[in-house]
Amino acid sequence: MKIIMVTDLKPGMRFTKPVHIDESTILVGANVPIKDSDIKRLQKWNITEVECDGDIVSAEAAESIKVNAREFDIILDNYNKMLDMKTRLVEVHEQACSAVMKTHTAIRNSRVFTTTELESSVENILKILGENRNVFLFIHAIKSDNDILTTHAVNATFYALLIGMAIKYPKNKLVDLGIGMLLINSGMAQIPNYIMHKQSDLTDREINQIKSHPLLGYKVLRELGNIKDYSAMMSLQHHEQFDGKGYPKGLKGAEISEQGRIASIADSYEALIESRSYRDKKFFYHAMKDLVSDGAKKFDPVLIRLFIAVLSVYPVGSIVQLNKKGTGIVIGSVPSKPLRPIVKLILDENGNKYSDLTIVNLIEDQSLYIVKTLDEKEAGLKMDDLI
Repeated sequence: MKIIMVTDLKPGMRFTKPVHIDESTILVGANVPIKDSDIKRLQKWNITEVECDGDIVSAEAAESIKVNAREFDIILDNYNKMLDMKTRLVEVHEQACSAVMKTHTAIRNSRVFTTTELESSVENILKILGENRNVFLFIHAIKSDNDILTTHAVNATFYALLIGMAIKYPKNKLVDLGIGMLLINSGMAQIPNYIMHKQSDLTDREINQIKSHPLLGYKVLRELGNIKDYSAMMSLQHHEQFDGKGYPKGLKGAEISEQGRIASIADSYEALIESRSYRDKKFFYHAMKDLVSDGAKKFDPVLIRLFIAVLSVYPVGSIVQLNKKGTGIVIGSVPSKPLRPIVKLILDENGNKYSDLTIVNLIEDQSLYIVKTLDEKEAGLKMDDLI
């Protein structure tokens, strides 16, 4: 421990480790500013020196801590607001699913359809994301009887719109982006159900049928729905890859429209975190890790970096095990510190549930760090328990 004279202490000073009056008494914790009242208290008690094992925090670092503290307060406030939005989200999600299912039914029956309900659905999604971008976390806890084509498209639309919002698209362009994303599976709606749910290997003919769905979707959207080319292009191009190894046309780089590149990321991420007949779902962190590992080949590097910045390395909802204090769920992170998220603790180190709301900020508490990420099965938890 280093000795610090009380006469050298100034209000606002911070240290990287706790400041001790003696072995059993802490004056202030790490990164906590010393107040004028703290100094006067020491003087009143005739204490002339204190001890600290850390270093004084620079003015720049102190300002950074203040900023991080403010962001922590904002994240916590947004999390509390998000909890109150669950019912609304379920309604918005169900409305969108209904609009997509009606459209798919019209397509299967070769009937003309309008976009009125789809537009309304996108506007409602935009509104709720505008209030709290992390509300999408609840969509994976919604128990829905809707078919997987519909649910996938609606869920992926949330991610596509988050990217569009990050790019700062104007409202009309966001609506067109959202409509296109809701309808990316229009071609799959024309593929026989037995193929989509087949658990054994597909035949070459069945694989070719699957690979025809982007073109089928584009044609039907233009012919039956009079959908704008901008939106219909997302159905055509969401399986194209940045390295030119996608389908149906093998387009490369900027040959793929920006909305097509956005659709590819949103569609791929949602597919990873969904359960499929042939595999279990991946949890958020692992899905993001897989997406990043494929990023250089499959996705626009600028857009994939933007997506990571929006969702973070540890996306909201990731279950993490800390080196101490147990297991929790990520409820937010500061963009400049993606590896040090804010965590709501769920289980203590003995596996018992925390009875009170306990939230830790890994930026402030440097003694804590993430040991590993867990899925629901490994953690022994369900999403409903987490949020």
